[in-house]
Amino acid sequence: MDSYDVVIVGLGPAGLMAARVLEKNNINFLGIDSKKEIGLPLKCGEGIREDEFIKFFGNTDFKFVRNKVKEHVVHHKNFKRSFKADFLQLDRPDFEKFLAGPVKDSLRLRTRCNNINIKNNLVEIKTNKETINAKLVILSCGCDYKIQKKFNLVKKKQTFFVCYGGIYKESKLERDKFHAFFDDEYMGYLWVFPKDKNTSNIGFGTVNKGINVKETLTALLKKYGIDAKQISPYAGIISCSGPIKKTYSNRLLVCGNSANQVYAGTGEGIYYALESGILAAKTAVKAIRNNNYTENFLKTYEKTWKKSFGKLMKAGMIFFDLQSLATKSNKLEYLLKKPSDKELSQFIVDGKVPLRARIVWIIGKILNKI
Repeated sequence: MDSYDVVIVGLGPAGLMAARVLEKNNINFLGIDSKKEIGLPLKCGEGIREDEFIKFFGNTDFKFVRNKVKEHVVHHKNFKRSFKADFLQLDRPDFEKFLAGPVKDSLRLRTRCNNINIKNNLVEIKTNKETINAKLVILSCGCDYKIQKKFNLVKKKQTFFVCYGGIYKESKLERDKFHAFFDDEYMGYLWVFPKDKNTSNIGFGTVNKGINVKETLTALLKKYGIDAKQISPYAGIISCSGPIKKTYSNRLLVCGNSANQVYAGTGEGIYYALESGILAAKTAVKAIRNNNYTENFLKTYEKTWKKSFGKLMKAGMIFFDLQSLATKSNKLEYLLKKPSDKELSQFIVDGKVPLRARIVWIIGKILNKI
């Protein structure tokens, strides 16, 4: 039976970033994932904020950085406005292969985690192939809450943002602008994120359970006059309910989508996955060196990620709630129009909520409208 200091369950951006930190600290670890190939299947819009990417990797001079977007354009019916925000469009499969490069010998694919049992002196990870022992587990396998619920880490019923999209051949829209088309009828939005002069990542997402996202995407492309041909498809699901109740337990740390560390208002998740993966791994290193895997010791992880991006998590929840309230009351255009360019940018990029937006949100909570 294999035994490690740390086992990482899930090898997306969070798990791979955690693996790189563990490797640098000479920790005996194993990363597992049920998928057949790193980076596939693609499940997202592939965007990340430029400043944070540079913080992680020093510059943007990588082949998998396909485009730099300086402006976000918001559409609603006949209304349109834009605000400045520097984001990168990645080739996410190649990006994840890059992340995996230094740690590939410590990764095991086609290995699905079926269950985790936490005992006094170790963790048992039961997979489709074998049982693996570890001193600590980093869970980063997306929003399948089987393990989180088992250890009472999820408190409330989740609201999911379901999306369908793909890589499209499309060359008419400006290359340096991200477009978001909000639509009252479908309780969601269509995005167009240019990759290069000929292709874009295009998708539609909604919280409405009764909508066929694939058919709706096709209808919206036609509605907004976007002439695009799909090259390859993807589908994904994220929670818009905010971070889970607790992101730690005895011998267990939870990061990335597994912890719902996503900006709920837009679905942005890559940055938070990378940052939380780093912080989870740094906490794991301290736990190993102190031989302390208790819940009380590991709670420092939650303190560090909340200090790093907790404000953005809260702003994302407020933005999502206000979108829902505005859509239900036919005030979505007002919500998108009222903030100044600076306020809208700060709301989404910096997590600074305008005072009047916070007041409306509080009133909506009091009146049980949100």
